[in-house]
Amino acid sequence: MEHAHFGRVETSALDGTDVVWESTSQLGDDEVEVQLWAGPSSKPDAEELDAFAACLTDLSALDAAARTALRAYLHEDRYFIDYHVEELEDSETVVRLVREAAGEAVGVDSFAAAMRLSSVGLWLSGLSEKPSVILDYMFDPDLSDQILAVKLTRDGTVVSVDWES
Repeated sequence: MEHAHFGRVETSALDGTDVVWESTSQLGDDEVEVQLWAGPSSKPDAEELDAFAACLTDLSALDAAARTALRAYLHEDRYFIDYHVEELEDSETVVRLVREAAGEAVGVDSFAAAMRLSSVGLWLSGLSEKPSVILDYMFDPDLSDQILAVKLTRDGTVVSVDWES
């Protein structure tokens, strides 16, 4: 299939799950890796690819919705914050957040604001029951490989936030 944004998307030769298109997108000052995933049973259609292209065109709105979900997740369970504050105590970002907290616990809002969107995974239907859009957020990615993955439907509805590494 040929698509205006993704170009030629071919899935028939795939033996397993693989990236069939990749690029980068700009979000503020950050460059974000974007990958379109497919499998042998994936049958891309124009509507699905158009929805993915719209997500990338308005990545800032998708990021805003994902960050709202991140903050809600971190309010429910601070362990991701506490883990990074303890494990990366010499990180410039942690030092700054601790200083700004002025003796209190590092705030959810400031911690979430310090997280960076590192990648966007777009998963073609027919691949699995996974949500079709996955945004991976990292805190100080040069020092930590821990990810909070915000999983959304292709219309931008948040399904879950999961801690992965």
